[in-house]
Amino acid sequence: MSLNRFSTKFFVVVVGLICTTIGYAGQPRWINDSAVEFPNSMYLVGRGVGSTADEAQNRARGDLATIFEVRIEVVNQDTLNVAQSGKKEQVDRVSSQQVSAKTDKVISGINIAEIWRDPVTQDFHALATLSRAQAGASLREELSRIDDGLNLQMQAAKSAEDPLLKIGALSQALQASINRDGFQASLKVIDPSGRGVPSPVSQVTIHKQIDDTLKNIHIAYEIIEDAGAKEFTALIKGGLAAAGFLASSTSNADLILASKLNLNDMGRIDGWYWVRATVDVSLVEKATGRVRGSKTWPLKSSAKDARTAHTRILIEIEKMLKEELRSAVVEFASS
Repeated sequence: MSLNRFSTKFFVVVVGLICTTIGYAGQPRWINDSAVEFPNSMYLVGRGVGSTADEAQNRARGDLATIFEVRIEVVNQDTLNVAQSGKKEQVDRVSSQQVSAKTDKVISGINIAEIWRDPVTQDFHALATLSRAQAGASLREELSRIDDGLNLQMQAAKSAEDPLLKIGALSQALQASINRDGFQASLKVIDPSGRGVPSPVSQVTIHKQIDDTLKNIHIAYEIIEDAGAKEFTALIKGGLAAAGFLASSTSNADLILASKLNLNDMGRIDGWYWVRATVDVSLVEKATGRVRGSKTWPLKSSAKDARTAHTRILIEIEKMLKEELRSAVVEFASS
């Protein structure tokens, strides 16, 4: 009787081992090594495992998408989203702190080449592949399109006599150069040489041309309304200096920065004294009176007493002008 029980147990163990061995033997090679079917010199691959086929495929696409990294100088928040549309994968990486940068890359040709279900664990395995040649051709085409536009803007800047139009063209060239960074970074990953396609002009060169042009623009400031805050004149002057301009006298200026400050004492709310401010600036051609651009900044501040609240709102105005006046003038030039 004991012998029969032993034989039964032995039979169960042997069958189990055979089943396990069969399951392992049936495992495709690409689970651990895809170099034979998809050599690294020709393909990039990503793998994914999930309880469903869709889950495994999405994870495989995500694994492949993470190969493409975007270099961003200031990183605080990082999210990666992968969305599929037909045969295209769109990879969005958004990083933000006090500055934000976003790179969108569309890589054609990501494909789910293999799917296998483990007979033991019942998990699905998926293999995503990307042809280096096909993706490289797509990225080079996109870089060529961007570079054509970049070169056109640089040529427009070179021929522009109006300094604001020159800045506008240079700003658009700079944005094109920033946009191409994501595609270039992807191409460096795909290109076996790791070189990609060098930019026809560096961002350092474009920044320098913008700075040099700004220094040659003669802007005078005119205070239309200071809301009784005499400090506003000094704040505008400091904002111009921080933007890269040397404030000129009205007689020598080409442009006038017409500035206005409105203050609204909101009184005490929940134990705090609030002040709301509005700063308006307009860039006006001295000779013609033509307004080249206008911008309004709303601000507010609070404190336990009115005097401190007023001091704080002026500090906020100073900070805002030093940080944002330059970009506002560039925006005027680009519009």
